Amino acid sequence: MTRHPVATNAETADSANSAPIYDEFVLRCKPGPWGELQYSRLLIEPPDEFVTAHDLQPDELKWVFKGYTPEKLHELWQHAELSDAQITELTAHIVNPGEPDSITIKPTGEFILGLSTKSRTVLYSALSEFPENPSQNEPFRFRAGKGATDEWFSNSGLSPETIKLVTGLLYQRGTALLFSDDDVVLPLLPNRSERFKLMKTLARKSTLLVKLRVKTDSDLDTLVNYWGQGPRAKDLRPLLESISHRPRGITLDVAHLLPRFARARLYNYPQPSDHPDDGMHDCHWTCLNFFNDVPDEKYTDAKVVKHTFETEYVRVVGKPTLGDIFVFSRPDGRVIHSCVYIADDIVFTKNGASSVMPWILMNLSDVTAFYPADPPLTISAFRRKDL
Repeated sequence: MTRHPVATNAETADSANSAPIYDEFVLRCKPGPWGELQYSRLLIEPPDEFVTAHDLQPDELKWVFKGYTPEKLHELWQHAELSDAQITELTAHIVNPGEPDSITIKPTGEFILGLSTKSRTVLYSALSEFPENPSQNEPFRFRAGKGATDEWFSNSGLSPETIKLVTGLLYQRGTALLFSDDDVVLPLLPNRSERFKLMKTLARKSTLLVKLRVKTDSDLDTLVNYWGQGPRAKDLRPLLESISHRPRGITLDVAHLLPRFARARLYNYPQPSDHPDDGMHDCHWTCLNFFNDVPDEKYTDAKVVKHTFETEYVRVVGKPTLGDIFVFSRPDGRVIHSCVYIADDIVFTKNGASSVMPWILMNLSDVTAFYPADPPLTISAFRRKDL
């Protein structure tokens, strides 16, 4: 993403529609057929009613190491630089020593609090491989980088003591900042209000507010061709032509340029539901419905998703365009995530099926950080054959 923190006098005109001042808060995208784009970062968090009483109750502390032998587990202890005393304590808390294909440990909260950052990172990376460890397999995540911790917990209303406790338990994989110890921290907080604030804060997501600058000299044909994929061009041209007539131009929220499906969901959270299909409204359902006015529920079926990619999509050769789908996969071919390309390095994504996962715009690099893996995931682009 190219940043140009320079503004001319004309750009600072005192008009609601004057050109933006590009700085650390308003960043300019690289030029392309999408036009002159700018974006700002913002945080969103789930509505109060989405944090349930169950979320405020800690689960049992349990680590499951599937496919581990005692010898392999000891190698992990060494790699995590655990002390002899720590190894002895963990060994004493193995609850299924006779099982051949899995080792389960129930560590104490005190033990977990005493882990070094290096030990936590190594152990939780191993635990993250198994869905039986939900706290490590699906941790709370935030993009890492300068000031990321302050951004994550800013204006949260949490006490300094809670913030210090929680930030001391953060760990990093790749360029993602992770937290997995809510079950340890929740019992230590003084009241329900503090626990509630913590769970809302941990669920925050960093997203982008993206705008298109349309001016009198903008190339409308190129803009319409890019943003009006398929039959949508006839709907976008009148809008873009109209605002291009404004003397100073207008910055238009990109949400107005997206297909109806994305436009209706951007920055929103799915309504909690007991219907089984609603719980499968994940990244793949989102991607395959991107151009659909009415969502097709068949994409809640993993077999249908796989068949659709194999028969209705082709791998993109060259530069991606609006609506292409980025697929994240492991070396063995297992697909981990998918998201929709918008422009430059901006994508439309839903990072999980949970109701506390909103539909948002993100930099592709930040989405990649959301799914850290060793070795890194392979990202391939696919396009609908009829586009």
